[in-house]
Amino acid sequence: MKAMLVMNPRSGKKQALTVRDIAERVAQDLGVALDLRTVEGPGHGTELAREAVTGGSLRVISVGGDGTNNAVAAGLLGTDTAMGVVAMGSGNGYARSLGLPLMPEAALRHALTAPPKRMDVCHLNDLPFLGTAGIGFDARVADRFDRSARRGMLSYARIIVQEILGAPPMRVVVKAERETTEEQVLMLVFCNTREFGNGADISPSSRPDDGIAELRLVRKPALPHLLKAFFDVYTHRADGNRHIRNISTREARVWQAGTLAHLDGEPMTIGHEVRFRLQRGALWVVA
Repeated sequence: MKAMLVMNPRSGKKQALTVRDIAERVAQDLGVALDLRTVEGPGHGTELAREAVTGGSLRVISVGGDGTNNAVAAGLLGTDTAMGVVAMGSGNGYARSLGLPLMPEAALRHALTAPPKRMDVCHLNDLPFLGTAGIGFDARVADRFDRSARRGMLSYARIIVQEILGAPPMRVVVKAERETTEEQVLMLVFCNTREFGNGADISPSSRPDDGIAELRLVRKPALPHLLKAFFDVYTHRADGNRHIRNISTREARVWQAGTLAHLDGEPMTIGHEVRFRLQRGALWVVA
């Protein structure tokens, strides 16, 4: 089998490149012709994935975090080439949601040998995401984390603590499933999978292969209830929290007072008008 390995050198506190030696050994063991590539900048992961498809690779292995998976997947949408995942990011929400191995060698062997499955892909304003996207508080956190010199869970948690108390509620208007909802929210999370990463299950019932997505409208209550909401997210009880409302849908139009969003943890300015849609079975993933 011919495959390509796409490594992001920034991921995992710059530990992704340590996978190279393991990958060469595993590929030799399995008799796989493995092309090792390194991401050199924004958009390069997508270019490499498209090059892999053109070159006849049957699988492209993403070595990095959720943002790296996003870039690789963008180059594979609508093709028969499958994406494998070696999780080396700060949160690894997509790999955790799919129950993939988290140790590099086990993840590599799985990515090169397990059968692929069709997975849903979601879009905000025609930009794809695999796991979660969001507007409001989590988009601001993603923006600060992206500009931070420090990586890892501790840096991410520090930014959350610094931002959460002063974060103002944001007005959103959601049109979905023949219903219009107006809310003041801390954040609105578009969920194709269940978690942000590091065990934070914002939408425990979300599955990336069921043809439906969950929009989670998270209100900002008083501090004790806010802490309870975070506790519920990290103990897989978010579905029972009264400050988290769910809308299940395949399409939606959203107006937000802000302009930021994140897609798979990657921040961007998306504007006040947000179009959401789910594309069923658009990507082959070794799951």
